[in-house]
Amino acid sequence: MEILTLGQKIKKLRKERNLTLKELAGNRVTAAQISHIERDKSYPSQDLLDYFSQKLSVSVDYLVESKEAQVKQISESILLKGEYYIKNKKLKSAKDELTKVIELCKEYNVNSLCANAKFLLGQVYRDEGDYTMAASMFERSLILNIKTSNVKGALGCYLELGKVYMLQKCYKPATDKFIQGKNYLVDNNVINYDIERLLYINLSYCSMELGEYDDAIFYSKKVDEIEEKMKDYKHKGNSLFLLGNKYMGEGDYIRAKKYFSKALDVFNEHEKKLEQARTYVVMSYIHENLKQYEEALEKVKIAYEIHKDIENEHLVEIMFDYTRALLNKGDIESAKELSKKALAMSIKLKNKLLEAKAIKYYAKAHLKEGNVEIALENMNRNIELVSKYGAKKDIADAYFEAADIYAHVSKDKELECYSKGVELYKELKIIYY
Repeated sequence: MEILTLGQKIKKLRKERNLTLKELAGNRVTAAQISHIERDKSYPSQDLLDYFSQKLSVSVDYLVESKEAQVKQISESILLKGEYYIKNKKLKSAKDELTKVIELCKEYNVNSLCANAKFLLGQVYRDEGDYTMAASMFERSLILNIKTSNVKGALGCYLELGKVYMLQKCYKPATDKFIQGKNYLVDNNVINYDIERLLYINLSYCSMELGEYDDAIFYSKKVDEIEEKMKDYKHKGNSLFLLGNKYMGEGDYIRAKKYFSKALDVFNEHEKKLEQARTYVVMSYIHENLKQYEEALEKVKIAYEIHKDIENEHLVEIMFDYTRALLNKGDIESAKELSKKALAMSIKLKNKLLEAKAIKYYAKAHLKEGNVEIALENMNRNIELVSKYGAKKDIADAYFEAADIYAHVSKDKELECYSKGVELYKELKIIYY
């Protein structure tokens, strides 16, 4: 992990190629001038840089690359390596790699990557069960993310800090962290429904554990409101509800009332059932993340029973949650059957992305059973569909899922799929390293 000046690079390359000062100088400059450059006593002209580039068989960009750029390049590679180790549960190796990044970034004051490294190291400590060190790392990452104005990174830290306290059943400090995250999101004028939804789900759970039932209900309803916003945003072109909002914002309350009434007429018949089902799905999700798989299965089963007579995309999503809960409990046959039902319904609904997701869960069931070949066949079909019909994030997630399966048969293919997923996440600016 050498971080070199321009002069040090030229000297290193010259020695690697067994060139004397005189041989490198040639007819262009004197050996003394080369010596001065190697000791960073003088800086070469552009013509001389081009000469060194040809003579030493490297690019000019490499020669003039700053120390900070070198640190970033090296750190980004090590971070990717560390994240790979985390994904494969090689926590000691991950810790070693991430510690290198932290030390390197501290020395050269590269705060953004230091924040990423400390965040990942917090995940390592959390997975090891060392919650004190995990919280410490997330706090340090939070400070650096705020310092570098990385709002999304800071929000991720607030979420992880809250989760660490939840794992220790410290629900009051967990609540404080989630509220801080919510306030930080508002203060920075950020609209991120995914993060906001997670904050409210966790606040709802903490409130229940603290016996603050009114707050739990309030936060649960906020989750429903956010889910409606997410749905409306995706279908804003055809949404009667958004039309009503538009007219209300313009002060045209008569038209607003008309369009709100139309929206209610369409959905009122199923609204109570759907709201109840969503509540159970949210609670199942909470239990799953706390590794309370029996409770998660119980909640999602209730959601499925409530919703099963209303065959739509929401029901299929509940079936996926149900399938995952069955897999967590080891009921592989039931999971396979349910994923096949979800596939049939997705085809009936003519929804290719749901079809792809059903195939993915069918692959997961076979993987859990040890049928790696069948799992890979189905996962590759999932990637084909998602690549054709999905967004970049869907494609990235599909590659991550495929990497998990390839881990059982080919490390090269596993790394290939994982790298493709990471590159897509970088393009989406979900990750920055």
